[in-house]
Amino acid sequence: MKRLLRGAALGKYLLLLFLLVLFVAFLWWRQSYGTIGRVDRLDFSTADYIAFVRPDSAGQSNLYVVRADGTGLKRLTSDRAGKRAPAWSPDGRTLCYAAESGSTYQIFLLGNGSPRQATYGSISKDAPRWRPDGKQVAYLAGGAIKVMLPNGSETEQIYPPPHRGNAPSEQAAPGQPTVDESALRRPPITRYAWSPNGVAIAGVQVLEGENAPTIGTGNWWQRDAPTAPGEPPPLLVAEPESVVVLPNLETEQPLVLPGATKVGFSWLPDSRRIALSLATHKGQHGVLVFRTDEKDLPAQPIFVGLGYTASPDAPAVSPDGSKIAFEVWRVDSSEDSTLLGIAVVPTEPAQPLIVRTAAEVARIPIVIRGGREPRWSPDGTRLLYWRPGPGGRDLWVAQADGSGEVNLTKGHGDSTDAVWSPVTH
Repeated sequence: MKRLLRGAALGKYLLLLFLLVLFVAFLWWRQSYGTIGRVDRLDFSTADYIAFVRPDSAGQSNLYVVRADGTGLKRLTSDRAGKRAPAWSPDGRTLCYAAESGSTYQIFLLGNGSPRQATYGSISKDAPRWRPDGKQVAYLAGGAIKVMLPNGSETEQIYPPPHRGNAPSEQAAPGQPTVDESALRRPPITRYAWSPNGVAIAGVQVLEGENAPTIGTGNWWQRDAPTAPGEPPPLLVAEPESVVVLPNLETEQPLVLPGATKVGFSWLPDSRRIALSLATHKGQHGVLVFRTDEKDLPAQPIFVGLGYTASPDAPAVSPDGSKIAFEVWRVDSSEDSTLLGIAVVPTEPAQPLIVRTAAEVARIPIVIRGGREPRWSPDGTRLLYWRPGPGGRDLWVAQADGSGEVNLTKGHGDSTDAVWSPVTH
């Protein structure tokens, strides 16, 4: 009898253990499935491919890819929803992008098959960016930076830090938990990027109101050392844009870099330095490298334009960190400027290039005339950019010295948001 009782008890324990393991497996499956399940990868190698958005003959905005030599054009989507901001996964086999869904834009993922909608709600989502390790996707929602898993689950707002209140919440997908959208505080983030190591995030915030100045210093490129004890602190200068850096996703106090009328930025590959292009309302323009891990160190100037000479924009650091490409604008007055093209200079020059007069603008090494928004190829040998064409923006690729230009789109519609696949072979 005792043996029977012990056997029955053991059977109950084994059954309980089996049910517990089954429950844990279900939770793991549910977590891995998320809101969209598994997205099959693209069924072709995307090495040397460029993704972009353009309208077709019927006016539909769709995703395309094309090789950097202009061959292999493929249309990846064929629906009427407006699309923008495609971004490659680190393995180059999946794309995420923003597309119209009802009255808002939401984040979609695309591999081999139909696009999968990963976000929902009454607030538009935009600018998805894969974390370099592929474990998360970041995006903008109402000016805030959020992250989610690539299956659409575990949404979290990382900047600005969420606060509790009675603000409205997002309407989630059927059967999914509500996503809190209560912390859409200003100033909003308009552009952002992961650091190459995927630990930090930097973003451009737009300041609103006279009581929201950022810290800036006049004649910043002439300072040889940080403010010494006893010296007055930097002046508060109200500039419309500034760059904030989150050293990690748990940081509550971000690093705020000097502001300007217009700001651009690009990470260096060590993830500890960041290159900023600054155009200020006082006619002081430049490209400088800031440390994000030692904020008391002075910035290192690369290019400086004084007064009505030249102003930079859209900086892009090469993958090896040795060069930086940026737009050059001739500044004609406080209200007027003219695009000259794309310059490429070393990120660590022996002496910064300083332009003090209009005549000295000719010293700037412009390699691509009329080019906009340079982006480096993964191997750092070529540049992707756009120029106005007969049908809108045309995409071009050239060697880093400006030679061997290839028109990828040849006037077939207004091509936008081009981005290289990270695959190199």
